[in-house]
Amino acid sequence: MTSDPPPGVFVCPACGSTNEANIRTTLSVPVVPPDHAWDPVFELRHCADCGATIPAHLAERWAKVDVAEARRQWESMFQATSPFQPYYWLVREPPPT
Repeated sequence: MTSDPPPGVFVCPACGSTNEANIRTTLSVPVVPPDHAWDPVFELRHCADCGATIPAHLAERWAKVDVAEARRQWESMFQATSPFQPYYWLVREPPPT
């Protein structure tokens, strides 16, 4: 049996990847209404493999949350209500002219 990576190490709760995209996001203004599950989230991490944008507290498993609990919280509270499309953070190159 393998153990979970230590807290602070990225693990995507959507797909299980440890491949974090080379970008981190901190929100300074709300992007959802105050009663929304994402309202208290202000730090985001991004999965390079599945494109999910994840609350940092789940991706890095703050407060002694293990990988299984992070996945449970992602699936039950955050995944379906995410205001972010997969890979929204990728910079698209303009088509050649």
